[in-house]
Amino acid sequence: MITFIVTTYNLADQLLRRCLESIVSQGLERKDYEIIVVDDESDLSPQPIIEEFTAKADIHLHIQPHSRQGAARNLALRYARGEWIQFVDGDDYLFASMVAPCLAMAESHELDLLMFGFREVYGLNVESSPYGATHEEPTITTGNEYMMTHNLFGCCWPLLFRRTLLDDDTYGVPLRFAEGIYIEDEEFVTRLVWRAQRMATTDSIVYAYYQRPGSTVHNRSREHTDELFRNYFVVLHRMLDFEASIATLPHEGVTRKIRLFAVDILRRALREEDWAQRCEQATLQLRPLGLYPIPSAPYSWKYRLFALLTRYAIGHQLLRMIEKM
Repeated sequence: MITFIVTTYNLADQLLRRCLESIVSQGLERKDYEIIVVDDESDLSPQPIIEEFTAKADIHLHIQPHSRQGAARNLALRYARGEWIQFVDGDDYLFASMVAPCLAMAESHELDLLMFGFREVYGLNVESSPYGATHEEPTITTGNEYMMTHNLFGCCWPLLFRRTLLDDDTYGVPLRFAEGIYIEDEEFVTRLVWRAQRMATTDSIVYAYYQRPGSTVHNRSREHTDELFRNYFVVLHRMLDFEASIATLPHEGVTRKIRLFAVDILRRALREEDWAQRCEQATLQLRPLGLYPIPSAPYSWKYRLFALLTRYAIGHQLLRMIEKM
């Protein structure tokens, strides 16, 4: 069984209905999946929308006091019964009939985690996956090995993974999302992928990532931006604590992810109108963590060039021009 976890907060009925319809359109037998919807205390309950799907699927609604998406996902994980987990944000959707082939691939190769493709979508109409399902023979690695050579995308929804990765006693404590902050995915995905002993990727485009005006990603207020930058460093500290906790185990991929996240923080600072001030604040916070100057490492020529340019004021100015292009 696979558990689809859907989170929602003040979404238009049309968006949530589209999301749920995309899940029931995956061609899975009713007994083979469940849908858990967690509403983060919307102004209007999504209960009427949920009731439209009770005849089609095993679907359950939970409403929590407003505490953001990390808490909503953690609540859903408490009730999940599926062997496999798939997160879907309520304003996004899954391309039709794409999950079943991914699930078959994951099971036939005894994977812990499968990473698939996504595509940004802009309209309200439901689109088809641009390439359809692929049947390539996957390359299987550990999560740490994958992160040693790939830039890990910090969102949880392009991943299909076994629930046992969350609760395996091998890792000491259950894996859950940080609560009360934005960008809670970054740390969770890093820890989750590192735990995978058998993971693979597929070119199949499964997930439709809706670019919704007014969403957290597109909120550009000064207050929101300030909070995001505070959250970046909350997440960074949590990732560093995780790296320290696995110091006796292979963790080169986690180290690479942390360094790239530091780069990402500086790149985001360079895109802001008050970029000089934000870059100065970021470097002051990164320096005592050993992440500024950006550590030298043979990751890519872009990484090496960025690390070099950020050592000089004129380099910051050049990078600002590049980031604004």
